[in-house]
Amino acid sequence: MHTMHLSRIDLNLLVVFDAVIAAGSITGASRRLNLSQPAVSHALARLRDLLGEPLFERLGRGVVPTPFARAIAGPVHDALAAMERTLQRAAQFDAAAAERIFRLGLREALEPVVLPSLSRAICAAGPGLGLTSARHDRTRLESDLAAGEFDVAFDVRLPVAERMPHELVLADRLVVVARRNHPLLRRARRRGWNADTYLELDHVQVSSRRRGPSMEDVALQALGKPARRIRLRCQSHAAACRIVATTDLVATIPELHARHVLDAEANQLVALPLDDVTLETYMYWPANADRDTANRWLREQIRVALANGPRSRR
Repeated sequence: MHTMHLSRIDLNLLVVFDAVIAAGSITGASRRLNLSQPAVSHALARLRDLLGEPLFERLGRGVVPTPFARAIAGPVHDALAAMERTLQRAAQFDAAAAERIFRLGLREALEPVVLPSLSRAICAAGPGLGLTSARHDRTRLESDLAAGEFDVAFDVRLPVAERMPHELVLADRLVVVARRNHPLLRRARRRGWNADTYLELDHVQVSSRRRGPSMEDVALQALGKPARRIRLRCQSHAAACRIVATTDLVATIPELHARHVLDAEANQLVALPLDDVTLETYMYWPANADRDTANRWLREQIRVALANGPRSRR
């Protein structure tokens, strides 16, 4: 046998070889493979030329393998069977046996909401499964999902949603967080808790962006109200809750986020006195992920985990 590279061999030729070994004849192999007898004979001839060794000899109406063919028959059959098992595992995701780290595009503020219940479900489903959470770039979301940088990503409704599969997974109302026994808030609520008394307070604005209004600011503008007095702008809900616990500032943040990070003994939650201000979080995934059973499985775990996790009150 002359030296050759596997890349030169069409794997279909090995499938034909394996079928002829199993059937003991060209006719039997052609029936197994749903090919014509000339096609089977042609495939064997090509494989013989590539390997540089005779493979079969005619005997009566059948064929018998040469010593060389007998030597490679077992390893070829095992290799084809292993490949078939690999493809079947890929087509039918088995969480209990799989080895896979799922990658989530997730902003830091959402990690306390999404990760606790989801990580419990993933770890319980199989010992070889895990999660990686990393911040994603909104401008690259579509390309990063297509390239496999993330299996799914979570964000607000984005312009890219017109081109990508997505679904609403969380709807969280905004609440006002203040310190316990906040005197100005107590006085404002006693006078009637509304947009005007809300605006009498000093505020912490929480945003990952460098500048610009938040959802509550847009809602106030729609009512024709003046801007809030923002004394501090920060990125972290947890930091905002710690700040308002020791000052007379108040912070307006999503309720689920607040309940994960606030100090219940130091802080209080008050309903935002503005109607229809809800933070909606969408799950995005690659356009071709419906052919990926592992991705479909992950998305279902996310739906169940978020449905069973702590929810904001409606």
